[in-house]
Amino acid sequence: MTDTEIGLRGLDLPEPRGPRRGPERREAICEAVFELLGEVGYDRMTMDAVATRARASKATIYRTWPDKPGLVAEALISRFGATPDTPDTGSLRGDLMALMSLACAITNSPDGEVITGVMTAATRNPALARTMHECTYSSKHVMNVTIIARAVARGEVHADADPDVFHEVMYAMIMARKLILERPLDDEFARHVVDDVLIPLLSYRRSKGEAAAE
Repeated sequence: MTDTEIGLRGLDLPEPRGPRRGPERREAICEAVFELLGEVGYDRMTMDAVATRARASKATIYRTWPDKPGLVAEALISRFGATPDTPDTGSLRGDLMALMSLACAITNSPDGEVITGVMTAATRNPALARTMHECTYSSKHVMNVTIIARAVARGEVHADADPDVFHEVMYAMIMARKLILERPLDDEFARHVVDDVLIPLLSYRRSKGEAAAE
């Protein structure tokens, strides 16, 4: 069982009910969900509109997904739940630049707009919040751990370098840049985050006193 599959089991999402449709039908429905989320947003998207867009019967939609959060959760998992291949450029900076470039490209894309919109709804719905955590953290965490482990083995950072802090800082800066500053997520920004923030952060070695105080 993969890390992603383990993560999905922990989401406690509604189980699909009734006879299962083929993969093509489920894929078409998830694609319709994404199209509508991009066009009208989570709050205005309806189950009936999904059925119409996917050319599926309303009975099929409601039988398989009892509510909108469950339907959107499956669509998000189908699109973002997999773990991408971990960058392996031979250096910490190269790996971080590759990861930043990927994160910025996704955030700049229509899919990124959907994720940003669903984040607001997720603050009001525990099922969506768990799904967002899976898509943006749990299924991606293995990449951060692998990148740091390789850097430690190469002697680029100390063994106490924290992949969790690195993940939090990187995505916090991306979201602040997009939602608050409304400035481009371009190559210059990626280099700034990597060279001025992430590498100094990961290179910092905590003293024994600091570690003991935590």
